[in-house]
Amino acid sequence: MTSSIPLGANIIFIDGTCVFCNRLASFILAHDPHARFLFAHLQGPLARDVLGRHGRNAGDIDSVYVLAAAGTPDERLFWNGRAARFIWPRLFWFAVILKWVPLSILDFGYRAFAKRRYRIFGHYDVCRAPTPQDRARFIDLGEGA
Repeated sequence: MTSSIPLGANIIFIDGTCVFCNRLASFILAHDPHARFLFAHLQGPLARDVLGRHGRNAGDIDSVYVLAAAGTPDERLFWNGRAARFIWPRLFWFAVILKWVPLSILDFGYRAFAKRRYRIFGHYDVCRAPTPQDRARFIDLGEGA
């Protein structure tokens, strides 16, 4: 584990070239005043290391991942529907409803959207760098940022 990762951090891995993913990160940043989440690009070395350690394909940029409790014995990796169940209730109390939505539905919805997100929203040629005020919440900017 990279020593620059705060022990126990919750890290959301996003596709750094996806316009929608970057807008989503901005939305989470705006609604996370307690800094519960940090971010890293899926194209970066941290994501490759973490996904590999947890048995996931580091080349799968069509998933959203959350590393919870980084570097602790409770460290877990969540993706797609499970990631949604981890992120949204920590930001919005009413999102607890996600625990009653079957994971198969959450996963299907996410995968269907992920396959079309570039066509709908577009993509950057390289990973987009965060704004100067948000930079401290990004721990690994990936390639091209």
